[in-house]
Amino acid sequence: MDVGNNKFLGNFTPSFPYGVDLPLGIEPRFSNGYNMADSISKLLGFNMSPPAYLSLTPETSVEILKGLGGVNYASGGSGILDITGNASLPLSKQVEYFADTKANMTEESGGNSTEIDALLSRSLFLISDGGNDMFEFVLKGRPIIEFESFHRDLLSNYTKYVQTLYGLGARRFGLIDVPPVGCVPMMRAIFFRSFGLDGCLFPASDLARGFNKKLSIEMAELAASLPGMRYSVGSSYKLVTSYTAHPEAAGFDDVKSACCGSGMFGMETSCVPDVTTCPNHDDHLFWDAVHCTQATSNKGAKAIYDAPLEDGFAAPNNFKQLLLDDQPTSVSR
Repeated sequence: MDVGNNKFLGNFTPSFPYGVDLPLGIEPRFSNGYNMADSISKLLGFNMSPPAYLSLTPETSVEILKGLGGVNYASGGSGILDITGNASLPLSKQVEYFADTKANMTEESGGNSTEIDALLSRSLFLISDGGNDMFEFVLKGRPIIEFESFHRDLLSNYTKYVQTLYGLGARRFGLIDVPPVGCVPMMRAIFFRSFGLDGCLFPASDLARGFNKKLSIEMAELAASLPGMRYSVGSSYKLVTSYTAHPEAAGFDDVKSACCGSGMFGMETSCVPDVTTCPNHDDHLFWDAVHCTQATSNKGAKAIYDAPLEDGFAAPNNFKQLLLDDQPTSVSR
């Protein structure tokens, strides 16, 4: 989801061969091309994701939103919990930055937030978080017995931030749940001795699935208690499991290995400038150890946006239905 914020944090930022399939001049994403934020934005009529928040001056930030573009607050490596990630923007900081953006917009409007609130009520607030929290939980060797308490910590923070955004004027939430983290190339490579070359780290994916179920329940309860709140949960979990189970139907030749990397699962050499990438970037589900290819983002975004509900890729409605009464005027994360 990050389109450039990490560049301003002194954190790891993607460089070639990341972004190899992007047009010249576009900030590289953690992919070969565009990412999910871009793919969803394109379906909403934008050319790509709105710009990274940290790339904007305060004045520019105000003009971008007033000009009906939006802002992207995402930060690669961040999590729902503040302790997740290293030198990235946790979800709490992203929400804080949005609050600053709204305050600047209100000030520019002479202190009257009515117009700003109307704009925000029509805007899509896109949130995709939790995967990095899951990775850290698993890689630290925390036991299954701690799943429940970990879920509680994640959900209490997640719902708190959704409520904060609602208080700031957000009404339409497009949420993307956590994929089966045990099936990414990194997890397959680390744990292949236990689960085999064809297997995923199932306890890790169970951790994600349990969180997703509870997230759906929490969002339904929030929407019932917050007037005007509308939401859709796009299931990256369902998408990845579907693509993994039926790769040919999804147009993939490889759903286990990183395209950018070498050796077993593409994990013996990481995605660095001198590595050889797979010949066809579009036939791989994954670009690197944990991130998907542009092709995956495009297919997944399309399914979340307008696939029939019976396909199970979004609930209680798809993103198109979430925004049916009018076109969104900005995209925020």
